[in-house]
Amino acid sequence: MTTIDKRWDGLTESGELAVGVYFAGTRHKSFTLRVPMAGDLVGAQQEYPQGPLQLITVDVFRRQLLALGDIPAESLTTELLLDELTETDLARLGQADEVLEKKLAPPSAVPTTGDASSTPLSDTATA
Repeated sequence: MTTIDKRWDGLTESGELAVGVYFAGTRHKSFTLRVPMAGDLVGAQQEYPQGPLQLITVDVFRRQLLALGDIPAESLTTELLLDELTETDLARLGQADEVLEKKLAPPSAVPTTGDASSTPLSDTATA
């Protein structure tokens, strides 16, 4: 697998695709996805200005992929993903992207101190 640039430390999610992308006689399943950057969506929209949302989504994920098995970066194209990525594996990339969003989300403003009350609510309480 490819060595990941240090600037992405803590800003990636790695996983395994269920089916993998077939390239050079092998199915490549291990992936590392980085956080989305503003330029990813802009670049995808510029590349495919009349493209449907699904095409834009695949191109954004292609831009976020730091590694997919042993596929060389220059060979990891949107067209390869469109031809070889299953819907199941596309969903796995989406799940990894959601995990990254949660990693970057600010901590909840709700305090987490104390336990929930052990006193049951009355069934006769009124508003």
